[in-house]
Amino acid sequence: MFRDMRRRYAVIMARLSILGLALVPFLVVRGLPAGPVSARPVEGLTNCETVVTGQEATERARGLGLCLAEVLVRVSGRPALAADPRVEALKPQASAALLDLEYEDRMKALPLGDEQGTRDRPFFLRPRFRPDAIEGMLAELGVALWPADRPVVGVLVTVQREERRWLVAPGVAGVTANAQIEALRAAGDRFGVPLALPAPGVVSPDGDGVPEPPADFAARLGADAVLAGHLVWDEAALGWRVTWVMPGRDVAPWSAVGVSFDDAFRLGVGGVAAALSGNVQAP
Repeated sequence: MFRDMRRRYAVIMARLSILGLALVPFLVVRGLPAGPVSARPVEGLTNCETVVTGQEATERARGLGLCLAEVLVRVSGRPALAADPRVEALKPQASAALLDLEYEDRMKALPLGDEQGTRDRPFFLRPRFRPDAIEGMLAELGVALWPADRPVVGVLVTVQREERRWLVAPGVAGVTANAQIEALRAAGDRFGVPLALPAPGVVSPDGDGVPEPPADFAARLGADAVLAGHLVWDEAALGWRVTWVMPGRDVAPWSAVGVSFDDAFRLGVGGVAAALSGNVQAP
């Protein structure tokens, strides 16, 4: 199951990579201010958590490699790095870049089975990488850092499945609504993007896009920019069809079909990270 999740994540990262390479016509950002109007310091940019099976060296190396790629993306704001072969070549250096490392047994509350040792038990692997090591790797890749003081992004997401339509916001009822809020916040954590969600009643899920000038809507959420998305269940694709826009910014829409809502939110937040960080590959 875990390998399947990783494969699905690899697919969405490949899509983000395509966006990152051809994102420039998608995320060529003209007319953006040189810095955020206001910003929120984001902590833990070089921290990571993943799941490994056992504590043997080969599995630890695999987990550290996955986390290194995630951290390089987060610190730079460049999702395309996840599929960059140069990052794959850096993964063996992950252990040398560590500040510290901890394991947590995911089944610590459960007794060992008769034939079960610790080798096949799942663990959370939580590495923290040295900021100077990460900065050095990004310099080697020719990629700029995205400063830790980052713009707050107001997120407006509407979801439709058959005749039901709802807003992804705290306190709003809907099919899997709470899980979608968690997935959206997880995407913000993954890319190091501070998110602000509207309170119930601020907008209607039946509306079409941002209900007022984007700058006014962002100000009401205490945000600097707006990310708006619409998810529609596609029965033929057995997944969500999603389109993302950044109202008020010169950024063309980007979309995907047949994805989970986790992947849909990673696609949206990863795209806004690339736009706001300026770390988009030139054509």
